Amino acid sequence: MKVDRIEAQHVTIPLVTPYVLSRKYGTVTHSHAVVVRVYTDDGLVGLGEADPLPPFTEESWAGVMGTIEGVLGPLLMGRDPRDILEHRLLADRALEGDLLAKGALDMALWDLLGKSNGTPVWRLLGGKLRGSVPLLWPFGSGTSAQDLERIQAKRAEGYGTFMIKMGALPIETEIQRAQAIQERFGDEIRWNVDANQGWDLGMATRFMQGTRGCGLDFVEQPVPRGDLAGLRTLRGLATHPISADEGVQTAAEALVLAGEGLVDVFSLKVTKNGGISRSLDIAAVARLQGLGVLVNSMIELGITQAAALQLAVTLPNLVPGGHCFMSTLRLTDDITSFRGLVRRAEVHVPDLPGLGVELDEAALAHHAAEGVTIRSRVRT
Repeated sequence: MKVDRIEAQHVTIPLVTPYVLSRKYGTVTHSHAVVVRVYTDDGLVGLGEADPLPPFTEESWAGVMGTIEGVLGPLLMGRDPRDILEHRLLADRALEGDLLAKGALDMALWDLLGKSNGTPVWRLLGGKLRGSVPLLWPFGSGTSAQDLERIQAKRAEGYGTFMIKMGALPIETEIQRAQAIQERFGDEIRWNVDANQGWDLGMATRFMQGTRGCGLDFVEQPVPRGDLAGLRTLRGLATHPISADEGVQTAAEALVLAGEGLVDVFSLKVTKNGGISRSLDIAAVARLQGLGVLVNSMIELGITQAAALQLAVTLPNLVPGGHCFMSTLRLTDDITSFRGLVRRAEVHVPDLPGLGVELDEAALAHHAAEGVTIRSRVRT
């Protein structure tokens, strides 16, 4: 089996409701995914996806496509796609960083490995520990009244875990939002807050102190990525567990955070972390250091969601409660069959080969914009 063609397409789909994040990221209104198809000479097609979201990610959709067209795609031409480790090493020798582009191809290679063996990716990763995962529902920044109304509405749909986005409003307002949720729902729900790097150390400290007694599962990314000194200080004052998201993009960062005991949870995103292979490395660090893992998401289409699910069902240290497999439900459309796996606020892992999802070609054609194709070359 050899790779003889790769296609990468920019796909954009509106969100049902604009997503208000921190002051650092603003408001998101559309997904901007890069959908990758890796074709082999025996007729199999592997699916991958990148989900850039500048400035959360350093890569843009145009950058991802340029990297795949100019560097990473040609490296795969004529090679056996089942040699995933070999391609990872070749990619890292060619480029530092570019995790989203590398991750899209990594997903496609795992999809091909599963399809070529007639087995799901979860079995190739060692087998599943669960057949389904409950969903978390995230809410953008808003007022306390909006928070309470939204939580109540989603509880009626079966959701029991919620992520509340903060970092855009004055810190006293954020504290009041948390206090209102605690007062209204108490221990009836699981919930966490995500500052998305929108606070400095002083604001994060005030939030920790002002929400003492609130039943938060954790506070995610309360200080900017790379501010280890601030994180060390906050760790000593923290009244809630701490999760790293932007701060744990690589296994090297995971080793530092875990080794110093600076966080309790790693927020895994298979697109941010560079695909299934690199996400598995970070999950292993978490497991060995006794940390929990939240399987999180960007504004993702069904391919990335499927890849994350294949990994999630194999991990023994998932944090209790819901995880982020609701991304396609927040979009006006999807280009895959992933939505069919979600029932009553729970996602069920498929037994189909590979990632277990199929492309909706009509939806892809409707939402696709720019595209590039890399064709086979003769190898000697």
